[in-house]
Amino acid sequence: MKIGMIEAQPGKKAYGFFKTGETHGRFPVHIPLHIVRGAADGPTLVVQAGASGLELEPALILPQIVNQLDALALRGTLVVVPLMNTSGFEFEQINTAWDNKHLNSLGRGKAQGSVSEQMIHQYFEMVLSKADALLEIRTGSQWSYYRYAGVYDTGNVEGSTMLARALGLQQVVIGQPADQSMAYEAAQDGKAVVTAYIGGGPGLRDFREDDEQRMENAVLNALIHLNMLDGTIQYEQATQSIIEAHTFLNPTGERGFTFMHTDKRGAHIRAGESVGYVRHPFTGDVVEEIIAPRDGVLIHAGASWPVTLEGELLAMLGDVKTEIDV
Repeated sequence: MKIGMIEAQPGKKAYGFFKTGETHGRFPVHIPLHIVRGAADGPTLVVQAGASGLELEPALILPQIVNQLDALALRGTLVVVPLMNTSGFEFEQINTAWDNKHLNSLGRGKAQGSVSEQMIHQYFEMVLSKADALLEIRTGSQWSYYRYAGVYDTGNVEGSTMLARALGLQQVVIGQPADQSMAYEAAQDGKAVVTAYIGGGPGLRDFREDDEQRMENAVLNALIHLNMLDGTIQYEQATQSIIEAHTFLNPTGERGFTFMHTDKRGAHIRAGESVGYVRHPFTGDVVEEIIAPRDGVLIHAGASWPVTLEGELLAMLGDVKTEIDV
């Protein structure tokens, strides 16, 4: 398995920087990645994270997972990208520093595009196009807190759903919104694709170890599900909910401090029920109640930092299609 100048022989691991282009000042643009090449043949799984420069939690645990894996016991190839947006990380921002673009809004990128577009183009061509399955780990950074596996309503939905279920999280969301991400493009190509939303918000401080354990379980469970590794899938709880997303709550335009009721995450909500509120930043008055427009289960997501970004998802509602005893 060779990506750029990084090559792993059967039963070996490799780590390096995949060069995708150059800045205007002729400095190289790299994506750091690990390759674990199994001793036996099998599928290729890509685990990627950190498209935003502020999604830090995966980078704390993914390299440790690679270090713990025995390449001789693996079948197939595992490619791990712990933190894709290195320039955003360096400058503590969501977008890249080169051209102020979000790496998950560029689709497959462009061969003759901007620095970030060229980066994604090279990565998609050299890595994602050759993968059989993709697990992308996203976090809510400092604004939101997540704990579910999402599947797009395109491509190999059945295969993606089975992979999502195998990650072991309590909630699997079918029909997450189409976006301009690499994962969505890979799903359209028919690959098994899951976006695992884990951590962020208070998780950076209060639940970090738990969320890192969820990420580790998700990666190992994915390998077991794809028959790349022997073992038993570990589920977070005895029951797993398969949820069809239908309603997405975003800020209405009322400005202030936004608070979502954290005790209602994962709960069944009735139409008209308050799921959060907005306080005036100077008087402390509640200027708006955030009301559920219909019945549904509040998917384990939502704003956790009171000053939310424009367009930031506040919460999702969905219908439970299946409850599975695992």
